[in-house]
Amino acid sequence: MKMRVRNHALYFIGILSYIVSLIPFFGINVIRALLLIPVIAYTLPILEYLQPKIMILKINYKDILLILLATMPYIFIKINIYIIIPMALLTVTFMFYFNKNTMWGNVLGTTFIVSLSLVWALFESNYFLIPDIYWILYIFTGALYVEYKIPYRRLNKSIVQASWVLSLIILTLISLNTPLLLVSLIEPSTRFLRPGEKLKSSKEIALLGRKGSRRDIIFVTLLILLSLLSLLHY
Repeated sequence: MKMRVRNHALYFIGILSYIVSLIPFFGINVIRALLLIPVIAYTLPILEYLQPKIMILKINYKDILLILLATMPYIFIKINIYIIIPMALLTVTFMFYFNKNTMWGNVLGTTFIVSLSLVWALFESNYFLIPDIYWILYIFTGALYVEYKIPYRRLNKSIVQASWVLSLIILTLISLNTPLLLVSLIEPSTRFLRPGEKLKSSKEIALLGRKGSRRDIIFVTLLILLSLLSLLHY
């Protein structure tokens, strides 16, 4: 199996998801957190290799072995209701690809990757999972936002807006004890509630991606700072 980096976005959100899984950086199992680094280092290339095959549902026995290799470390995780989230996202992703709905398959597939932050957090014995939920819902709506902006995608902006409104409701409810975290939602709200017009050309997609990456870093940085302030205050 030849590995070469094609999907830089996958590695980018994978690394950020690992960072999110560590928040608030204390009270976690440091040894397990360090053990995750090599695990993620081979998990992300495997996901990159399998992604185009999953999109067209052409998986052979070697690919199944790779899937087993990627999932093996997680058998040591204690059963938790939050595990349902990545499992459900992966199942729905397969369903969309099976039905030739690439757009929604891409959106849910991206969300599945960031939802691994929940799995990694539980592996690290980190049970402060609110930042992970923020991150998952932020990326889900962000993926919809990108799909809407692409000129040839038939996605109404109201879908992006509705997704973010629902996310705001969920995040407000889970943040009753950590209201400072809601500050991190200000910038995304201005973007997702007023997504503007579609891009005029496909050439602008790369610039949209670079801007989105910078905003993702800012969002994660705010999650870290606000989580620490919330827990110190609490």
